[in-house]
Amino acid sequence: MNQDTQSDRWLSFALRAALVALFFWMVKGLLVPVLLGGLVALLVSPLQRRLSPRLGRFRQFAPAISTVGVVILVCIPLAVIIIEASASISRFFARDWSSTIERVQGLLNDGRLTGLMNRAGLSGDDVRAYVSNLFQRVGSSMAGFAGGMVAAVPQTIVDAFLFIVALYYLLRDGGLLLRWLLKQSPFRNEETDVLFASIQDTVHGAVLGLLATAAVQGTLTTVALFVCKVPGAFLLGLLATLLSLVPMIGTTPVTLGAAIYLFVVGRIGAGIGMCTAAVLVGLSDNVIRPWVQSSHGGMHPLIALLAIFGGLELFGAAGIFIGPVVAAIVLWAV
Repeated sequence: MNQDTQSDRWLSFALRAALVALFFWMVKGLLVPVLLGGLVALLVSPLQRRLSPRLGRFRQFAPAISTVGVVILVCIPLAVIIIEASASISRFFARDWSSTIERVQGLLNDGRLTGLMNRAGLSGDDVRAYVSNLFQRVGSSMAGFAGGMVAAVPQTIVDAFLFIVALYYLLRDGGLLLRWLLKQSPFRNEETDVLFASIQDTVHGAVLGLLATAAVQGTLTTVALFVCKVPGAFLLGLLATLLSLVPMIGTTPVTLGAAIYLFVVGRIGAGIGMCTAAVLVGLSDNVIRPWVQSSHGGMHPLIALLAIFGGLELFGAAGIFIGPVVAAIVLWAV
């Protein structure tokens, strides 16, 4: 009898585990926006708790108001930045790419530059062939990038919808979910509270790291644009600051575009300086973000750096937030 009861329990456990695994396998492609919605809900929940008492008998609308606030302050500006950056790249390649190639080729055919290359031991034909090949590769890469962004629009809309819905319901029912997790957790309530506090600190650190990186990269880019005397340096610096908030894009469109412009107009020294600034600005991300993350979340900078890069590789742009959270859970577990 005892053996039959034990067999039934194991069978019940195996069936439940299989059903849970089936469900997660079914929705695995949709988990990232839901997880991101949960992390943002964790970040916004203290503000919602302050808002609810002020709404009086309308406090049930606090989750909806908080969700709309996130959409207005974060999602819409982010979407506008991405769309404008994509449109600017498309306009450049549709209108100015051919003329840019012709200007660079004319510059390379200039007798003075050819003489300098010969004195440096470089073959003019080899340099021209290399530059031509480089332009072809850049053009192909950017065309593929633009095509990929267009193809990703439907999935992006679905992800945005899931993010907003998950954010709303987790703000509304987050307390119920927390109590259920505490009930189901095999750990003591004190240990689970420590875990949730660690996750919240990690999310705060990720957001602060994002803002600090944007401020530093935007400032460095603006200074480089002014030093190199690029027209519209202030507006381009502001655009670089906004773009640095977008993971996987960053300030590259601004710095690369400015460098190409400087080379095209014949300001070779300024173009080289702009390229150097672009490299330094890009590397600053790998220093500032892990440092802020570690100082706020109590995580070693090396672990924070690995968590950020690993999260980006596994989860895409959302990995900036999800990666450090996974690392925080692992550190809590060990």
